[in-house]
Amino acid sequence: PPDSTNEYITGREDVAPVDGIAPAGLCSALVLVGAYDRRTGCPVLGVINEPFFRRDPLTRRYRGAPGW
Repeated sequence: PPDSTNEYITGREDVAPVDGIAPAGLCSALVLVGAYDRRTGCPVLGVINEPFFRRDPLTRRYRGAPGW
């Protein structure tokens, strides 16, 4: 992302949270994208994706959870 949150959300799972705060980044993020009609201001499309929704214990790869 342009705001450099990509470096923060990479997260290290081997570092324990301190007082509920992940000092080495987050393992989860939420991506929101929306579109609206410029004349009326009414929303016409919305997409939500949680890219790190579930981790496969065998491959250690994440699967996302999109919503429309």
